[in-house]
Amino acid sequence: MPSHSAQPLSNEEAALLEEGVELFDAGKFWHAHESWEDLWNDLKRRAAPIEEILLVQGLIQTAALLLHYERHNEVGVRKQWAKLTPKLSGWTLAWGIDVARHVEVIEGYASDAGVWTLIANDHRLPRA
Repeated sequence: MPSHSAQPLSNEEAALLEEGVELFDAGKFWHAHESWEDLWNDLKRRAAPIEEILLVQGLIQTAALLLHYERHNEVGVRKQWAKLTPKLSGWTLAWGIDVARHVEVIEGYASDAGVWTLIANDHRLPRA
């Protein structure tokens, strides 16, 4: 399957993405979700390609998955995994993020739900 290709973000959009990345990497998954939601809404407003809108939505859902993981909410983890997988599966790299590697790591958390041997705060977004 060919990988999607992301168009450059505006300065404002790039700032929202980076703010979310920094919050995510700090383990502040709820706050990362909020920053990326602002980016997601901006992309929808300007009618960005649907693949990019879904990419951001998938990133939001990875933050939500890790929040559920921290709270030992197995159902929440599994629901987020099911939602985010189709949104991120066609991506390799986007906006400096190694999306494919990120999905591999998140899959480990999804698989570990119910066992809880991992630490959510240990994951950082892999950079391309």
